[in-house]
Amino acid sequence: MAKKKRVRVARRAPVRRAKSARASAVRNRGFVKGGRLRLVVKNLILFVILFIICVVVGKISNNELVDNLFWILAILTGFVGAALLIALLVLLFMRQMKK
Repeated sequence: MAKKKRVRVARRAPVRRAKSARASAVRNRGFVKGGRLRLVVKNLILFVILFIICVVVGKISNNELVDNLFWILAILTGFVGAALLIALLVLLFMRQMKK
């Protein structure tokens, strides 16, 4: 019987990642978590102010078209503000559960 020749498969060295890429990923992850909370708070304040302005202008306007326009804008900004408030509460709850 003839012996079969074994073919040696060359093993490749494992690919190593650069240390700087890993370090930057860790830094970015921390920034994103803190940045989300700040972004939600800023947008919440913005939409609450827009809501108040739309309600006030809607109350003092004499033109019916302008009045209806500002009430629709007030409803839209109110819903966006409520959604941002819910997002803020979820982020705060997640932060408390993490600790």
